[in-house]
Amino acid sequence: MKPALRITLGVLITATPLVFSTAAHARRGDREGLNFGSSVRIMDSDDRGESSSISSNNTRTKSAGQAFSPYVGYAFGPLNLGLMLNIENKYEEFTETSTLSNQRLSRDATTTSKTVSLFSRFNFGKIMFLEAGAGVYSQNTSVHTEIRSMNGETFSGSSNDYKVQGIGPGYHMGVGMELPAANGFFFTGSYMVHNYMLRDTVHSSYGSVIGSQQKRELSFGIAYYN
Repeated sequence: MKPALRITLGVLITATPLVFSTAAHARRGDREGLNFGSSVRIMDSDDRGESSSISSNNTRTKSAGQAFSPYVGYAFGPLNLGLMLNIENKYEEFTETSTLSNQRLSRDATTTSKTVSLFSRFNFGKIMFLEAGAGVYSQNTSVHTEIRSMNGETFSGSSNDYKVQGIGPGYHMGVGMELPAANGFFFTGSYMVHNYMLRDTVHSSYGSVIGSQQKRELSFGIAYYN
């Protein structure tokens, strides 16, 4: 079991008794009834690697992405049940240039992920919550690769394109907080761990397993209780 997952499970197990012992002291009017909201994540990175005695290649990896997770739920007492949608888009560009030759490798990858899941939250401690849920995860990735080389005045190269599509079940768990703002609005923050398995949907309707993934994310957003 990975360390991050062990830490999350430990937090959940430790905090579960606290949920029930503090539920009676929660501000029942603040986090009850119909509620909805969304969290947002923005990702951007630009990494460079220079040639050295170990490698004769210069590398550069650029990535950018964004994700948002709208949800709707209904809270009664300390329990909040609802439906959540997650949409994430990510673009990655990798370039490798050899200092010993005129060869260059370029790879572009675009990934779109979507998730529909049912979730349950235990509200406790006035602002805290524990969350767990399960649903269906889908992911589409398109990859374009080019290899170019120059030998004197001669140019040569090749390119390749492929697509990976997968869908499968998964679950998530984590902790978060909802800080009251005004008029029923809350600022939210959460740390979640997602685990899911994908099966191939390019060559068949529901084919062989193409991989399992674990994602850990820290997100912020806003919520409203009616």
